[in-house]
Amino acid sequence: MSRPSATSPALLQFANGTLEPGRWSTFENVACLSSIPSSNALARELVDFYLQEEQFLPPTLLVAEEQPFARGRSGRQWKAPRGRGLYFTCVRRIEEGEPLSIVPIAVARWLRDVIARVCGLEAGVKWPNDVYVGRRKLAGVLSEACTQGEESYLAVGIGINVLGTAAELGVPDATTLEQETGRRFGLSQLLQSVVDRLDRGFAQPDWAQEVEAWQSVAVHRPGDRMRVRADGNVIAGEYRGLDPSGFLRLATDQGETIVSSGEVAEW
Repeated sequence: MSRPSATSPALLQFANGTLEPGRWSTFENVACLSSIPSSNALARELVDFYLQEEQFLPPTLLVAEEQPFARGRSGRQWKAPRGRGLYFTCVRRIEEGEPLSIVPIAVARWLRDVIARVCGLEAGVKWPNDVYVGRRKLAGVLSEACTQGEESYLAVGIGINVLGTAAELGVPDATTLEQETGRRFGLSQLLQSVVDRLDRGFAQPDWAQEVEAWQSVAVHRPGDRMRVRADGNVIAGEYRGLDPSGFLRLATDQGETIVSSGEVAEW
């Protein structure tokens, strides 16, 4: 569904509420769906189709009320049941000079800031791109690049646990906005606030300041001991922040190690 023009203030129906896509300047296509297996998988299919047809895919937002086969990093399942959270993917062409490794950590911080402002919950970001409350996972970001020739797109999938409890989700060490705040939030209103922030961030990015901004709200502090799984290995060391590319810096027995991708196993 295309974004309405300024003369067409149509609203989109989502989760017993409405969205105002006319407030967004970045996302030109918006689809609100009842159920799809995975919004990231659908984004990849769209990108592949447009690349094969040698057409430009406008910035697109894919939202679903449930995603039975949603997944997180390393192919792990992300529980995305109907009526419990926000599950969506934004896909857009990578602009010249856009730092691919910075985008997902920026998105995670934008999510964290919306949660703090709208829900009054002081969450933190955990490397590489999760949102945590204490030791409990509240939201996650999964970015995937699709490239053909000189054309590249980035699909950024987002999942936020909103209603109910972690026990109801059946996910260990997870949490929800309702569980943490004792309040119930309207899914459509919260999605509007989140996408408003994403739209603003993509429309006027300041990638050079994102690493410092991420570190200021990280759950990690210099000197924290960490164990990271990366490329089949486990790297243990002390947290030293991020490098300019958003990669993790660890002080190990062998000296400083830069981890470009991986999973924090212990912290």
